[in-house]
Amino acid sequence: MAATRLLMALWVPAQLIAQGVGTVRGTVTATDGVPLALARISVVGSKRLTLTTPEGTFEITRVVPGVCVLQVRLLGYMSVLLPVEVQAGETAQVTVALAAAAVPLEAILVKADPAPYLPAMQGFEERRAHAQGHFFNRAEIARMQPRVFTDVLRRVPGVLIQPAPGAFGPNDMVRMARTTGVAGGRPCPVLFYLNGTPFPVTGDISINQYVVPEDVVAVEVYNGTSQIPPQFQANLLNARCGVVVIWTRVGNEDDRPPEPLEN
Repeated sequence: MAATRLLMALWVPAQLIAQGVGTVRGTVTATDGVPLALARISVVGSKRLTLTTPEGTFEITRVVPGVCVLQVRLLGYMSVLLPVEVQAGETAQVTVALAAAAVPLEAILVKADPAPYLPAMQGFEERRAHAQGHFFNRAEIARMQPRVFTDVLRRVPGVLIQPAPGAFGPNDMVRMARTTGVAGGRPCPVLFYLNGTPFPVTGDISINQYVVPEDVVAVEVYNGTSQIPPQFQANLLNARCGVVVIWTRVGNEDDRPPEPLEN
């Protein structure tokens, strides 16, 4: 009997305590309704806290009656502060939907070698690094401020710009200083390539009639057969005097000059 009275004495205060506090139960989901596990639920200003189950449910017992504030937190989601009214001896039901939060990342600096202006410009840069000849990219041409295309070629030793009359007025004809013929005749005419294709200029028509400096992105000049790369050797088109290779803009590409390779 004594033991029974002792148990009843202990049970009565516990029952009274239970009647003096409340419980909060609820579910935590994402905004699309998917349950969220391991969300941290705490009562602000107290040590009462718990985690959600795999089904997104939670329960916090022994909450002091009145209006309490629940804080719901989960990595990758916006935290929520939710006021809840708790009554003694009752259970308050809540549902919390967490919105995904953008995770801030540190800025990343990406460095890369300048891309070739045209697909064919990769070959231009390789020849510039290894072959003989004279090379000008768009930035170097722009610094020259050429009025006509032949103003670029005036910078190349061994290239002669000869004035000549033409159907459209005075023309600048491009020649190499070497001469043709056994006894030495007239200066040797060059062969032009335009974007990798032979572009013979004959008669009294100057290359300036076809090409303007604003459209040129790179120029290669080779004096004589010893300098000319195999892809620009065209014996049938008289490439032995020298070759001038011109690369121009294609379509609506931006005017971005390729940078020269560093030796």
